[in-house]
Amino acid sequence: MKQRFTKALVLAGLLLPLGRAAVGQVLYENFETTRRVSYSYTSGVFTQTAANPAANTVNSSSTVGRYVRNTAEQFDVIVINPLAPRLADASAYLAGTKKISLKIYSPAAGKAVQIVVQNKTKAGTGYPNGNLGGTFNATTTVANAWETLTFTYTAGGAGTFDPTVTPTDADQLVLLIEPGTNSGATYYLDDIMGPELVTAAPVVDQLYENFENTRLLNYVLKKSNGGFNGDTLNNASSAANNSARVGRYTRSNLQYDVLVVRPKRRPADVSAYLTNAKQMTMKVFSPGPGIQFQITMQDSTKAGATNYPLGRHSEYVATTTATNAWETLVFTNSNRPDATISSTSVNELVLLIAPNTTTKGRYYLDDWYGPTLQTTSATTAARPLGAELAPCWPNPAAEQTSISFSLAKPATVTLAVYDAQGRRVATLLDNQSQTGGDHSVQLTTTSLAAGLYHYRLEVGDRAVSRAFSIVH
Repeated sequence: MKQRFTKALVLAGLLLPLGRAAVGQVLYENFETTRRVSYSYTSGVFTQTAANPAANTVNSSSTVGRYVRNTAEQFDVIVINPLAPRLADASAYLAGTKKISLKIYSPAAGKAVQIVVQNKTKAGTGYPNGNLGGTFNATTTVANAWETLTFTYTAGGAGTFDPTVTPTDADQLVLLIEPGTNSGATYYLDDIMGPELVTAAPVVDQLYENFENTRLLNYVLKKSNGGFNGDTLNNASSAANNSARVGRYTRSNLQYDVLVVRPKRRPADVSAYLTNAKQMTMKVFSPGPGIQFQITMQDSTKAGATNYPLGRHSEYVATTTATNAWETLVFTNSNRPDATISSTSVNELVLLIAPNTTTKGRYYLDDWYGPTLQTTSATTAARPLGAELAPCWPNPAAEQTSISFSLAKPATVTLAVYDAQGRRVATLLDNQSQTGGDHSVQLTTTSLAAGLYHYRLEVGDRAVSRAFSIVH
């Protein structure tokens, strides 16, 4: 059985070892307003916008997921990637004091459903690498009706798990429906509950685009599908984004509508983004929650319009939670389509909004942070009118960080700190006259909550900002 399971995953281009605990404490997915996961691989056909086939008191949601199992795969899989750096401590799920659960509509009673939890980096090196402990198992009890399955943990035997994986290492779940069969049945899923997620503030590198004074991206419109305006007024200025000017993107009705951009210099090394040690962020204004944004890092010399997955180094996803309001999306690695592409060869980014849908829509974008670009000094990208703003140090900051800037000549400046919602939380210099030359200001962070922040230097009518994070 183990050999057949491994063979099926190898043929699918993915090794998926068994393991690690999950939980029914956090709602991962309801296919409507809560979308905390992405699906990097499925053996069968997965539709994430299906109508509820038979609403009842167990599940009255209007939209659910529909999965048609692949008859060619005995061990058909749905790979689930939480939109977070990793799961939190899974010890309680191994002990059985917390449980994984999901709602399912199945064609018959007595159908086995299994969940395995794993470290995806180690899982890619071959079975049983990446497996934590054992499997989580449940069995359907009704036919053609919704029910809630609660999964019971079963410890794995020798040779079925990876002893190097600890309860804090997992970052991926794998769902198997009717494992060990060649069924082609249709199932409906909803309200997937999983282990608690690590919610540490993202570590970001460099501001690429704020549509005002930092413009480090070129937009390849001949390869893009929708309409793009890189100089438009903020349609709804708020504490979450009070910038005067932003970008506007109008999505076409193509299933995989893309906006293709090239940094003005090649990213130096994107390897830290594969493990989510660093993450891209972007402010967005969207018409509703549950809309997926995806960024693909690729090598444009190898990636063509019709040769997926060639040239695609990695894919990153985030999902909106707000309706007609600004929010900051944090992108999490979900897939590594072409492992032959070096982490130093990426030269193009592709933004997909609502991929695998045909829904038109208007979106606003701002403050896109990405990997550090080559041949860019510490201050080159942050230079407003005779001033240079350097990265603060240390970053992340625990108790204190130093913010440095330089002026080509005497000027009146304001230096302030803003949280992820755009609210000013500290003022270091308030419209103060400063001499030309180098300056350094200390920021005490002990009174600020852990999270993502920006510090902003204003010189006359120009301004520039950099991101940093606080940890305690």
